[in-house]
Amino acid sequence: MSEKNVETFMNDPMAYFDQSITKMHTIPRVDLEGLQREAMSRRVSEHIDTIEIVGNLAKRLGVAEVKDFDDVVPLFFAHTAFKSYPSSLIDHGRFDLMTKWLDKQTPVDLSRVDTDGCDSLDDWIGRLDEQTPLEVITSSGTTGTVSIIPKARRGAVYNMKLWRMFIFQTFGKEPTHEELYPEVDVIWPNFARGKLGHLRLAEMLRREFTGGDESRFHALYDQEISTDLMFLASKMRAAASRGELDRLEIPPKLLARKDEFIALEKNRPKEMARFFERISEQLAGKRIFITGAYAMMYDMAKAGLDRGMRKVFAPDSAVLTGGGLKGVVLPENYLEVIQEFMGVDEIQEGYGMSEIGAFHWACSEHEYHVQPWVIPYLLDPDTSEPLPRRGRQTGRAAFYDVLNDSHWGGIISGDEITIDWDTPCPCGLASVAIERDIMRYSEKRNVEDDRITCNATQEVHDEAVNFMREFEG
Repeated sequence: MSEKNVETFMNDPMAYFDQSITKMHTIPRVDLEGLQREAMSRRVSEHIDTIEIVGNLAKRLGVAEVKDFDDVVPLFFAHTAFKSYPSSLIDHGRFDLMTKWLDKQTPVDLSRVDTDGCDSLDDWIGRLDEQTPLEVITSSGTTGTVSIIPKARRGAVYNMKLWRMFIFQTFGKEPTHEELYPEVDVIWPNFARGKLGHLRLAEMLRREFTGGDESRFHALYDQEISTDLMFLASKMRAAASRGELDRLEIPPKLLARKDEFIALEKNRPKEMARFFERISEQLAGKRIFITGAYAMMYDMAKAGLDRGMRKVFAPDSAVLTGGGLKGVVLPENYLEVIQEFMGVDEIQEGYGMSEIGAFHWACSEHEYHVQPWVIPYLLDPDTSEPLPRRGRQTGRAAFYDVLNDSHWGGIISGDEITIDWDTPCPCGLASVAIERDIMRYSEKRNVEDDRITCNATQEVHDEAVNFMREFEG
């Protein structure tokens, strides 16, 4: 394979595959794996040199290069590595140390970021937005600590263009101009802005899907949700689950906003219901795009059907759902209920994780086909050793993303997945597919958060301990 082909594949897969999802998922497996090995080898070498935490670990383990898929597994981080900082650094406003911690996670130089006077997560992430090419995202922090992931702004824009391809193109056909550059009304049942991973999507959806027409973007709330409020909520949830809410220490500035958050959450169900009722009438018969978790989409659809509303939007509208049921019990026909209300030709589903960025769309067989620039792994759930890449295997999901260049692309997830490496999917796509039934190990084992065995995660946690010592000094 030529040098140019590999470089294009790992840096601009849209160009490599001529902006065609058909070409992306019909490339013969043997050809794709050759591209993936070479691209992985180059990206790993690059990140060993430019990401401090990866370089330190590679040196300690004696890893100078990787040639085969399993060679890189010892360097994989657990998904929890992005929350390895001491949360007390945020409580005490030590965003200088938070910046130093983040600097070790990315090839982007953060040494000159000015954090003087920074007194909140919102302020800190805003400074990073203004002073660096990063667009840092955070998780919702359901375990009590938010993940902080140093995404590149350029990469985020690129990933949204990929979304546009997969949402509007038809597999098996060359894309039309209308599919490449769609203009639809976007229904966004959330805050219009925010630093959470999924809220960063809002601005890009507004730009990429509406043709720049602001009036075609419809958000539940027009304002931005505070990252600090989400951090407070995560701490309160975790403390409450341990029966320690009365012992929770909350900074005074954050404590003053507690009632704001409680009121917001209390009113949200009613405001959501009013929003969907209004938007369903306003956009009836129009082509729309909407995305949301299964339970939210089902609740909206059920309420609409109960009011006698059916087939509300244009049949070629795009409706994307996923995210797992997260303990919510829905009837077996929940997808049919959503489809009946929406009136669309199909309900699209996907699987992804914030730490990677790539989104894997479900095919007609309801299996999630892995994007060609992402290398999937199945690991032993207790040892994190790679399972064979043959036959039907079930294990802990891990991924290496060769497109990602803003932070380390080798991530071990908290999900149990199944892949049949040898049997082609009946849908016709040649790519590796993840079977539909995905479970969180934390739910399967009934623990608050799973512990993942790998050297890299320990390395990241050791760095956090060192920062705490510096803070105490």
